[in-house]
Amino acid sequence: MVRTRRIVFPFIAMSLAEAAFLSLSPPAQSSQGIPAPKDGRGVEFKFEVLSIRPIQRVSDIGMTDPTPNVFSAKVQLYQVVCLAYGPPYPVLRRDCLFTEVSNLPKWSGDVYAFDARVSPADLKAWQSQGKNHDLLRSALRAALKERFKLALHEEPAQQTMFELVIAKRGPRLKPADPDAILPQGVRLESGGVRALTPRSPYDMDFRGATMQDLAYALTGIFFDGPVRDRTGLTGRYDFYVPRVETPGGDRGYAYSVANLGLQLKRATRPILVIDHVEKPTPN
Repeated sequence: MVRTRRIVFPFIAMSLAEAAFLSLSPPAQSSQGIPAPKDGRGVEFKFEVLSIRPIQRVSDIGMTDPTPNVFSAKVQLYQVVCLAYGPPYPVLRRDCLFTEVSNLPKWSGDVYAFDARVSPADLKAWQSQGKNHDLLRSALRAALKERFKLALHEEPAQQTMFELVIAKRGPRLKPADPDAILPQGVRLESGGVRALTPRSPYDMDFRGATMQDLAYALTGIFFDGPVRDRTGLTGRYDFYVPRVETPGGDRGYAYSVANLGLQLKRATRPILVIDHVEKPTPN
């Protein structure tokens, strides 16, 4: 018996103004051979030392950002596959928002501890890898092939996601004052704050926040798919995202980012189909 990991989001209607900004991206192409990222020498990057061991289920499943020479994680199979083969993402997370993994084995719910170290010769390349974690992804692909005997292919995606991008006229965002004292509110993953707003309890008032924070917030309330930050904006900003009532009032509400000089483009998530996988070999 095999299983498919799917993430379902509640339907929340979208304003007509927001809908005008959505455009359909072409479907992903099938791929039998998915190349691994390479290091600066054009060689597939691998860990020098790697321990993979089964552990009891824990509450802190997830991954940490790579340290200067170490990577550690407590993860299930689908999470490692998503990180290694799915679209690169600047923040390592426990979920799998932007990729669907199908044909998972019965034991896919097992949790494994990954503890890895890179070689001294690879330290410079490892420490200078970008936010997409290309070398980490390459090393995890090598580990999945060697230790899990993983073989997979990619199929055209049908499930919807959205990309947060800059609109044609450019962004209209106020840079945050780095010395400003942040107000009370919900602390964001970046260190910014989603402040309590006197205008409306439903509007979103961000202070010292990033575009990644905005993508996370929209993912939590958006109507039929996750939202990925593709703006390329790396700063911190103060901005306000109003709730927009929909015509008729019977389909809930939506949030518009048009006032920020941004837009949401419809895209599709890739589907990774596992052809073969085994429980990892002993250390």
